Amino acid sequence: MCMIDKTDICLLLLIHFLIGVTGQNFWKTYSVEHRPRRPETIVTWCTISDDEQRKCHSFSMANERDQIKVGYETVNITCKQATNKEECMELLDQESATMVTLDAGSVFVGGRYHSLVPIAEEVLDGGHNYYFSVAVIKKGSLDDVVSLHQLRGKKACFPGVETFAGWVVPINTLMKEGGMEIVDCNNHIKSATNYFGPSCSVNCLSDKYNPIGDNSDKLCQLCIGKIPGGRCTDADPYAGYEGAFKCLLEAGEIAFLKHNSVPEIIEKLGFRQ
Repeated sequence: MCMIDKTDICLLLLIHFLIGVTGQNFWKTYSVEHRPRRPETIVTWCTISDDEQRKCHSFSMANERDQIKVGYETVNITCKQATNKEECMELLDQESATMVTLDAGSVFVGGRYHSLVPIAEEVLDGGHNYYFSVAVIKKGSLDDVVSLHQLRGKKACFPGVETFAGWVVPINTLMKEGGMEIVDCNNHIKSATNYFGPSCSVNCLSDKYNPIGDNSDKLCQLCIGKIPGGRCTDADPYAGYEGAFKCLLEAGEIAFLKHNSVPEIIEKLGFRQ
C-alpha cells in the first residue's frame, strides 16, 4: 500500500496481468518510401490535445536546432492536431500525417483497419518496456471492498474505452474473476455499464463503440467536459490516465491506471508524496 498525504491515494490491488507493450509510435508503411527522394524529409506528427501539440512543437524546435539527419537527409518535424486518435489513424491512412503515438490498446485497431505498423516503443524507468494495470482508490475509502466482486456498483474512472491498462485489462479481469456478466459479447461497454455505478469512460458513446446507438450514458455521467460535443470524448478533462486520476480525486471511487501513473502525475501536478 502507498501513502500519499496530499492526495490520500493508495493502490487497492494490482491486477495480475502484465502488459507486453507500452505506448508506441506508428506510421503508414508507405508514407515515406513512395515519396520522391529529396534533401529533407518532412515528418508530420499527429496530436490530439493542446499538451501533445505543445510537446510536439518543442520537439520540432529541438530537432531543427540539432539538425537531425537520417542518412543524408535532414528530417523536419511538423505538428498536426486532430480531435482523437481515431482521426489521427485516418490521417495516417490518407497520408496527411506520418506518425502518431498510440496506447497499446490501439495496436490491433491501427494495424487491422489502417495498415499501420509500430516502429518504436516507450522504454520506462529501469529499462522496462512494459507496465502493470492497477486499481487506485482514495486512502480510507471503500472499506467494504475486500474482493473484486465487491467493486460492483462503484463509481469508476477509466482513461477511456480501448486503453489497455485502463480498460481492456480491468474489464477482462472483472469478467473472469470479478463477477462481471457478459451482457453483449460484441459490446463490453454494456457489460461495464451493467456492473458499475455512474462512471466516466470517454468515447463509450462514439459511433465506433456505439454503432446502433443503444449504449447507456451511465459511463458518461461522471465526465465533466464543457466544450460543445466534447463531454465524454478525448476532449473531456477526465480523458486519459491523468484525466482518470483527476476523476478519482473529484468524483469517482476507483480509477484504473498504469502502475507508474500516480507517481508521474503527482510529480507533474506538484503534490507532496
